[in-house]
Amino acid sequence: MARLILGVTGNIASGKSETARLLQQKGCALVDADAVGHELYGYDRALVQQLGAEFGGGVILDNGTLNRKKLGSLVFGRPEAMAALNRIVHPALINAIRERIRSSQRVMNRLVLDAALIVELGFAKEVDHLVFVSASVPVRLARLMERSGLGEEEAMLRIDSQMPEETKLQHADFIIKNETTREYLREQVDALWDEILARESQAEERRELP
Repeated sequence: MARLILGVTGNIASGKSETARLLQQKGCALVDADAVGHELYGYDRALVQQLGAEFGGGVILDNGTLNRKKLGSLVFGRPEAMAALNRIVHPALINAIRERIRSSQRVMNRLVLDAALIVELGFAKEVDHLVFVSASVPVRLARLMERSGLGEEEAMLRIDSQMPEETKLQHADFIIKNETTREYLREQVDALWDEILARESQAEERRELP
């Protein structure tokens, strides 16, 4: 098969990462944008210093790394602060994700990009198929509160800080509804993978036509 990049996106607590892991099990390399971002904060001291200059020294721990919890408390629910954070972080994050994709493709032709901000970062145009994992706000709120220990108000600040599902859905090639069981999610991913393989096979046949 020719090189294939699948983008998997969805808002917080939608189950996008679980979906990406299920696709990884189909034989794809996995690029986790969250993990790339965490690593970036660990080694890019200049970036962390920029964040300290913008948001105050309290966002930098004694060891020089980023205090993500403190930074989150300063930007969630504050659109101007979030815009400033994105302005500083996104260029470096985009470069780091692209480099991780390139290095992964040296090993495997099939790749899954797991990223909440695929649309916002402009990666929708760089993937072959975009999968959006959807779940209603009440379902995501309950999941987020359970897994993170956040109160309802703080959890809703995180949910409301993201681009609405309705906007992202306009960019999606495939939609997975993840509101019930993991078994049903797996069934949807299996069907999705079969459909993607069929489309790729048809595209390859067309390329081979004289």
